[in-house]
Amino acid sequence: MSDFSGKWILVTGASSGLGLACGNALASSGAKLVVAARRLDELTAHFPAPHQSVACDVSREEDCKALAAQLKREAIALDGLVLAAGTQAVRPLMMESQTSLNASWSVNVYGSLGLLGLLLKSRLVAKGASIVLFSSAAAAAGGAGIAGYAASKGAIEAATHSLALELASQGIRVNAVAAGVVETPMSSQYLSRMTDEQVERLRAEHPLGFGKPEDIAGPVMFLLSPAARWITGSILRVDGGLTSH
Repeated sequence: MSDFSGKWILVTGASSGLGLACGNALASSGAKLVVAARRLDELTAHFPAPHQSVACDVSREEDCKALAAQLKREAIALDGLVLAAGTQAVRPLMMESQTSLNASWSVNVYGSLGLLGLLLKSRLVAKGASIVLFSSAAAAAGGAGIAGYAASKGAIEAATHSLALELASQGIRVNAVAAGVVETPMSSQYLSRMTDEQVERLRAEHPLGFGKPEDIAGPVMFLLSPAARWITGSILRVDGGLTSH
């Protein structure tokens, strides 16, 4: 898609799933990565030096502050951000509580927006940078048992529109990718709660079938690249056709 040589890009949730696929694609294109996830050993196994690995649970404000402080010490200004850390809980709303709902929002919403706010405040996001947030097809299509998750992703879409306007004066672009069902460790937990018949019915709702993590990495690379220089505030739906009907 593009040559990212010499570009510093932060990827959260980089130890598995979509974050790992995005990190691998960017590393292959020459990017210098700051990769973050909860377990440091999982990161260093995938992204050895010269990439920088940081243990960071984005739901913990102290972890986010420590990440920002490390970037400050290293004098790293980020040219791109891929905020892929996320979690999904599957339960009917009647079985949710404020505590359980907040557990999901603390990662999917506060984790991404809180970390981004800290980085902006610390002047660690370079002018002209590109930021990619992660929504989900669930925000538009819905689904039984995922009201809290879908609501958190809808919040990310709303924030994307506002941040695009807020940061445009600095030439910083903000977009979000809304993925359908992609075969990752997180989605496997969701699908494991279904019968085989339910899984196949859900697969059939995706005209192109379920996706692979690499199917998301390509569009993310595009949004980070100069080819997308006139795109901001957009929600790119990469869902195998799920929301097209």
